[in-house]
Amino acid sequence: MEIWFTEEWLCGLYDTLVELYKNTDYPIAVGYSKSMVSVCIERPQTGIYGKIPFPHLLHKATVLMDTIANFHPFADGNKRVGLLATYYFLHWNGYEFRIPENADEFLIDIVLGKFDLNQICMWLESNSKMTASSVFMNLFCYTLARLGSIPRMRWIFDIFVPIVVPDYPFAYLQYVMIKRKRKSKQ
Repeated sequence: MEIWFTEEWLCGLYDTLVELYKNTDYPIAVGYSKSMVSVCIERPQTGIYGKIPFPHLLHKATVLMDTIANFHPFADGNKRVGLLATYYFLHWNGYEFRIPENADEFLIDIVLGKFDLNQICMWLESNSKMTASSVFMNLFCYTLARLGSIPRMRWIFDIFVPIVVPDYPFAYLQYVMIKRKRKSKQ
């Protein structure tokens, strides 16, 4: 009962980040490759000769984060998009992912090749947990996604989207911006 997002959703997340960073010291350049966005969403779900190379949700989240950060489907902001996409993927699929303070440095190290998929997975596992409330959120998101596809039930989807898309990861990004400003003033 995995919940995946679409290319449009991932590009919408990118557009939101572009808007969030527009008037900051770190604006995000606009542009993306639609085919690379598609690859980033499809790679974690890929099966090869009937085998699933990434069977567990944390494996899929790992590949999602790594793929977005390293394949660069967007002109800028790939690490930020990768972090947020991973957060929402885990959130919608029954995990609480607490973004640690060093997440920005960790993602830079991923792109520099300092961590392989196993190490990224261990990092995600150490910062994620499955709780009763996160499992309930997964069931709620799954039901909501099913109802949202029925035209006459679309209003339910519109009412509950703010519950399913928390702003916690955006608060983390704002914290990182403040931290960078403080460092530059010193």
